[in-house]
Amino acid sequence: MASTFEFLRSREWIITRRVMLIGIIVVLGIRQYGGQFAALLKRPNPLRDIVITRAEFRPELPGARPAWIIGLRNNSDKFTYDQIQVEAAYLDEEGTALEMDKLTIRQKLPPGDEKLIGSVDFKTRGAAKRGKLKIVGATTVE
Repeated sequence: MASTFEFLRSREWIITRRVMLIGIIVVLGIRQYGGQFAALLKRPNPLRDIVITRAEFRPELPGARPAWIIGLRNNSDKFTYDQIQVEAAYLDEEGTALEMDKLTIRQKLPPGDEKLIGSVDFKTRGAAKRGKLKIVGATTVE
C-alpha cells in the first residue's frame, strides 16, 4: 500500500498528470474553437465561393446585341471578390455549342451578398439561342 502512495508522489506521475491535463485542454479547445481557427487559415477560392444562381441568355432583345441576366452569390464569410471571370458557352436550339467566350463582370461581391446583373453582350451571337456560364476566376478585394 505504501508503494502506491509513493508512486503518486513520483516525478513520472506528476509529468503524466500534466500531459493528460494538457491533452484534455487541447481536445476541448479544438472541439470549441476548431472551426474558427480553420476559417482564419482559409485562403480565397473564387471557384468555391462564388455561385451562379441565375444565367439567362436573351438573344431576342430588340437591337443588334443579345444580353445576359446573371445572378451571383458569394458564399464566403470572409472575402470580397471583384472582376469575376466567367466562361460563356453559346448554344443553338439542339444544345450544340456554337462558340465559347470569356467575360469579365466588374462588380464587387461582398461576403454573403447576392447580386442580379444585366449585361449587354459585346458581340452578336448569330444562331445562338441559349447560353451557359461557368466561373473561372475572380480578383480578391483587400
